[in-house]
Amino acid sequence: MLKTGHDLPDRDIRARYERLAGMAGVGPEFVARVLALAGDLTGRRVLDVGCGRGELLRAVAARFDCEVTGVDFAATRLAAAAGDARPIRLVAHDLARPLPWAAAAFDVVFCTETLEHLKRPEACLAEIWRVLGPEGRLVASVPNATGFFPFNHLAWLVPGRWLRGRLLPYEHPDNTEQPIDTCFAYAEIIALVRSAGFEIEARAGYRYFRYLQMLPGLRTAYRVVYPAVERWLPRLGAQRFAYNLILRCRKGPGVPRP
Repeated sequence: MLKTGHDLPDRDIRARYERLAGMAGVGPEFVARVLALAGDLTGRRVLDVGCGRGELLRAVAARFDCEVTGVDFAATRLAAAAGDARPIRLVAHDLARPLPWAAAAFDVVFCTETLEHLKRPEACLAEIWRVLGPEGRLVASVPNATGFFPFNHLAWLVPGRWLRGRLLPYEHPDNTEQPIDTCFAYAEIIALVRSAGFEIEARAGYRYFRYLQMLPGLRTAYRVVYPAVERWLPRLGAQRFAYNLILRCRKGPGVPRP
């Protein structure tokens, strides 16, 4: 596990994220994959932790008849999250602090591409566990450095910013633009979620061997074979080589660690 910016004061982290608020979001294909794993949300109380610019929130509100709430600490991102779908409740809140809801307030919680940007992701997961009702579901996605194997272990051999930007995970200390980032390996992601009191029900991957899509000499050929890669690697249980690991988890009976 490699960390960047974990020694920065919280006020500096918040200020830097406000400046990065205009960065592109996760994109419609990613949202579609997350929703496919989440299943039917009709009638559910849904929370998106770290909702950012709200792509996932708006998709949920447009597709399902459910209560939708988003929380993020970057005010400028929240301003962009409001859309013209059904009303969405947006809450500005520091995710390093306890969530401002009572226990069992939600049926489904999304937490996508967020845990890697927190100093204590385990504390955030404990709060998600608390606000979920019995048998509640967490749908989380975390960038998976193992998807950049073997270069995630050979960063010192990768020269130049241009090449590092294509062969290293975006969360790597030598590649990230974020004020705070954590470069998780596949096994670390699984252990983090389980230690927070969640039972993993389903796993999905997105963008397998991401670096092959980014090198000019391989890009065209990889686009040809990628549909087969996306179809067969999940059947082989090879999600560990996907850059974006998506998990659907059930709230377990045990109390998570503080």
